[in-house]
Amino acid sequence: MRKQFTGLLVLAALVTSCTSEPEPKPAARSLCSMEKGSKGEKAVQQAIRSDRFYTTIHRTTEELVQSLGVHLRQMKDESLYTCVYDPRPDRNSKGADVEFAWALPGELEWGKVAREKIARYDVNGVHVESTYWLAQLSVACRLPGDLAEASQRMLFHVELANLSNSERRNDTEARKRQIELLYILAGRAADALGCEGDPLKGDPVVKPLPAA
Repeated sequence: MRKQFTGLLVLAALVTSCTSEPEPKPAARSLCSMEKGSKGEKAVQQAIRSDRFYTTIHRTTEELVQSLGVHLRQMKDESLYTCVYDPRPDRNSKGADVEFAWALPGELEWGKVAREKIARYDVNGVHVESTYWLAQLSVACRLPGDLAEASQRMLFHVELANLSNSERRNDTEARKRQIELLYILAGRAADALGCEGDPLKGDPVVKPLPAA
């Protein structure tokens, strides 16, 4: 399987070399996949409060990286629905969904959500915001080559919706757990993209910040 996937990456690099999309680094077939006993697996289990979970992969690592490259070139902020973790094999089981995108610099977008309902955190120097069920972050992701200029104008954005927390509005520990999962998946995607300077390095250390 590893040889087969490596071959796919080489083929993808040849196909996309004319458009200079970021070439995905060799990695698991999907960054959504969690190896048994890994910190990622534990993060999912704690976020959705279930030792057993089911993973739905909407995009492989290769597909995500290529789509993000296209969107960056076009300066699009369209979200890419990628990973789903459910405690049961049906989509009504209240699990966690993860999306990736590019975003213009500025405050994180919360629509009509009141600011007092949004908690702010520092995670290894990265600013993260979260309600009881939705967490998001945006970081600089500098890319080389002819995407360098575009990557200086946009931020890499990751959002996690965790419906398993829908009844835990005041559970600060539950928020912390969903932020840890958000950071781990954001770091995997940043590594796959090849963001310079390793902007999402290390295991997540979540620290609450004073209210804005």
